[in-house]
Amino acid sequence: MAVWRGLWFVAIVLLGVAIAALRGIDAWRKEPVIATLHVPPAFKVARDFDFGRYRMSWSGRGLIVYPQGRPEKVLWAAEGGFLAAGMGQAVPGLLDSGREVHDLRDRLCREQSLEAFERLGSRLSLKGQLRCADGALSSYVLTLEDDGERGLILVVVLGDPALNRLYLSWSREAGERIFGFGEVSGVYDMSGRRLAVLAAGSRPEEEGGWSSSATQAFFVTSRLRAFQSQSSAYQLFDLRDPQRVGLEVHEGRLKAYIYKGDSLEELRALQSSVPGVVSTPALPK
Repeated sequence: MAVWRGLWFVAIVLLGVAIAALRGIDAWRKEPVIATLHVPPAFKVARDFDFGRYRMSWSGRGLIVYPQGRPEKVLWAAEGGFLAAGMGQAVPGLLDSGREVHDLRDRLCREQSLEAFERLGSRLSLKGQLRCADGALSSYVLTLEDDGERGLILVVVLGDPALNRLYLSWSREAGERIFGFGEVSGVYDMSGRRLAVLAAGSRPEEEGGWSSSATQAFFVTSRLRAFQSQSSAYQLFDLRDPQRVGLEVHEGRLKAYIYKGDSLEELRALQSSVPGVVSTPALPK
């Protein structure tokens, strides 16, 4: 009997260790991927860049984009690193909590350098390198384009085609609430959650997700801003951090619309004018 009790105790201990290890792996996999930003000495000086009717103010460590002459109407902002990448492999048919794709991270590239600002007419491009944990490098280009009174077009392209995960983050204002991701959830504040958006043409039982298709990968905020992703890939919005929004895209490029209104009515009108928007969420008044 003593032998069996000993074996049973060992089995319980091993099971506990295995569960703890799995929880640790799961926690690491769901940890926000936040880049560390490196800039050359010359880029640590504050400067402004005008493109079209918009201006990007660079502080030396962060950026704010707004219409010229209206610095209070911030469309997009980031502090520190804002872009990372990696390689991942989604496990077919396996979901986390019935919603998120179970994704295995094979490589992460979260050392971001910013090495050039290039302005061409109504476009402003930010260029640099992403360094991976194994020392590999990939170039990237993030372009902001004047989209008229509506706002901005944001495009991100990774140079290394092997990188199939893109992680973009940007700042939230204090107390900023987030709504959207489909008609049903449009009236609820989504802050504090991770929200998955299905790839176009996929089925919920295959990938899981809050929205039924990638065309609903948009949200609006209590600060009268909106973000509309045009990616057809699986995406995951991380709204757990009150100071930033994180977006994970399962491909190496992203196109999105960013816009801001002076009222909910104007914001709804701007949303309906963006290609791919199939419905406008109801917002608290």
